[in-house]
Amino acid sequence: MAIGAMLIAAQAFAQGQNLGDGPFIPKGFGSPDELFEKMFGQSTAEEEKALQAIPIPIDEECEFGRPQVETFLTNLQQQRVRLIRKGKDLDYVRKLVETIRPLMKDPKRYPQLTIYVVDSPRVDARSFPGGTLFFFKGLLSFAENEAAVAGIVGHELSHLDRGHLLLPLKRAKLMQQATGAGGFDPQKFFAAGTTMMRLSARPFRPEDESAADRDGAKWAWQAGYDPREMARLFDSLHQRDRDPKLPFGAMFRTHPYSDDRRDAILKHYDELQQKDPRDTLYRGKENLALRIPKSQQEFPE
Repeated sequence: MAIGAMLIAAQAFAQGQNLGDGPFIPKGFGSPDELFEKMFGQSTAEEEKALQAIPIPIDEECEFGRPQVETFLTNLQQQRVRLIRKGKDLDYVRKLVETIRPLMKDPKRYPQLTIYVVDSPRVDARSFPGGTLFFFKGLLSFAENEAAVAGIVGHELSHLDRGHLLLPLKRAKLMQQATGAGGFDPQKFFAAGTTMMRLSARPFRPEDESAADRDGAKWAWQAGYDPREMARLFDSLHQRDRDPKLPFGAMFRTHPYSDDRRDAILKHYDELQQKDPRDTLYRGKENLALRIPKSQQEFPE
């Protein structure tokens, strides 16, 4: 989830480092780069149905996610960015996660989430297979209130809940089925260091991000927060970055444009209100400032 285009491994990705030729590359793919792109391309309706039918046990998901987390931590360390492992910021985020987590379709799959706060001004958050979440301190500083942060928490949990993080692994299993047991080895493919770097650089498709935004807004609304504050956060990012909409640029992006995300969330808010109007929705500006979650205390607004 990442809400910003945080491409920690962007340099390696842009340089097109090879994973190395090997017997685990299926026939029909000219290079490991082409295979990696296949992992993240558009899916047909038929393929989506096939992907949904592939079960990934939680222990296999954790094994798949562990090297990705390690690679991410190594990149942070190389940039001399430290993790906040205790204190008010971490306790606050954990309580927000526990507020939103029960709204997931399958919260029992992740009985215990691993949560970190990254001591960086970057406005971002990330989720990894197995249930590891990173929230950047810049997000807590940039957001105007708790409602906005709650929406982003929901966004990251949605990536777990919808299995977005498992798409490369499921596609690898499909390829293994199609090529035979000896034609492609997912374990060797994902063991390659540059593969993990690329997974960090491009974890989701734009449609995955849009779905996670909808869940984040919906779950925030169900928890009593105002989803329009999540939209306001994306509007602020749009105003800050002034991201130009280049012709055909969207197809090369991992995230939709911030203003498009804002508009989509506002539209979804209207849909939610039409189905079940709520007169009072919470923003929580003082909650965020004091790092006291709404679940613990509500302030007059």
